[in-house]
Amino acid sequence: MIVGSVVVVALAVVLVFWLVNRNKKEKHEGLNQRKYQVEEKAVQDTIEELYQKTQVKILRFDQDVYRLDTNALQDGIRKLGKKYHGIFIDSAAWHYPQAAAQMKGFLTDPYFVELYKYVNSQYANMGELEDELRHALAYYQYYFPDAQLPVFYSVVGGIDPDSYTKLVEGQVIGGKLALILHLDWYLGKDNKYYGALPQYIRRQCDKKYLAIDCFRNVMVWDQLPNKEPITLLDNMLMAGKVLYFTEMLFPNRPLEDVFAYTAEELRWAEQHHGDVWNYLIENELVYSKDATVAQHLIDVAPETKPFKGSPGRMGAFVGWKIVGHFMENNPKISFQEMMKMTD
Repeated sequence: MIVGSVVVVALAVVLVFWLVNRNKKEKHEGLNQRKYQVEEKAVQDTIEELYQKTQVKILRFDQDVYRLDTNALQDGIRKLGKKYHGIFIDSAAWHYPQAAAQMKGFLTDPYFVELYKYVNSQYANMGELEDELRHALAYYQYYFPDAQLPVFYSVVGGIDPDSYTKLVEGQVIGGKLALILHLDWYLGKDNKYYGALPQYIRRQCDKKYLAIDCFRNVMVWDQLPNKEPITLLDNMLMAGKVLYFTEMLFPNRPLEDVFAYTAEELRWAEQHHGDVWNYLIENELVYSKDATVAQHLIDVAPETKPFKGSPGRMGAFVGWKIVGHFMENNPKISFQEMMKMTD
């Protein structure tokens, strides 16, 4: 089989799983040593300067909606349309009586009223989250100086079990990237609103993932090549880049948060990723174009089929290992260059 140079490099790099020099002493433990380069004073000074220049203000569409006066909805909708035109509501909506009727139904629905009140009690002040986003954006601008910065919005739209993959959404509005944060999906895994959700999904409904998800779920795609993955290996490398990207922008967060794993799951992944890779080779699945195979190895799930006791997304974890070893063994290739590589 003739494969592209990226595959040849990836297969060669994966041998480092077993050949890496165990006597090599690093300042920090872990595969990705590049994320620690930011500890150098000159780099820290640059990132601090970027942090000071970066302003983040989450626009609270959720609060603006629930502050509407139900006795003056037409005027309230007019103001909403002016502020949020093109993203949540049309600027001309206030002209139509049905818009006011729909809004009143929403504002007086007992489920949504209770949900909003609870969400607002947890997110009355967004200062901590905004500061975390500022720090991540400082790293983002350091590594990708030409990248466009997003505008952040928050909403409370209700818990739909079929929409858990859209905890943070991205839209391009007027040429600008808008990140929509569904706050009601970040209330803690044991919250009563998540009772119908499986445990492996509820575990991700934690506010500690909110800033991470902005980058891991949305912003990373601006830095990846516009090329559809075909083989399982393509999908693994793409998913590995996403995890590497997240790790680089949140260098002080534990790997458990980057992968959305528990400590036990991360230990399993570290101990058994070689077994997963061997299985893929022995069963000739590395270049499989079967979407079901990729789905079992990459998608969010309680475990990775067919590996009993494994965490989900082991294909992404192995992809992260491949990307990490490639970067450690090719110091002249920048983070930005690696993200855009197609072959």
